[in-house]
Amino acid sequence: MAHIFEPFSTTKAVGAGTGLGLPMVYGTMRRHGGYVVARSTPGVSTTMELYWPVAGT
Repeated sequence: MAHIFEPFSTTKAVGAGTGLGLPMVYGTMRRHGGYVVARSTPGVSTTMELYWPVAGT
């Protein structure tokens, strides 16, 4: 999980993904003043929480 928000970081096979999905989400959230929290239990589940700022703050 240490590198999940780094561009081109992927665990998929070559040609199966670009490794840009989570970095794009992270960048979008940061640009809008929000943030992403990632929690994972290996082999069980992963949860991504997106936090957006309240409008006008």
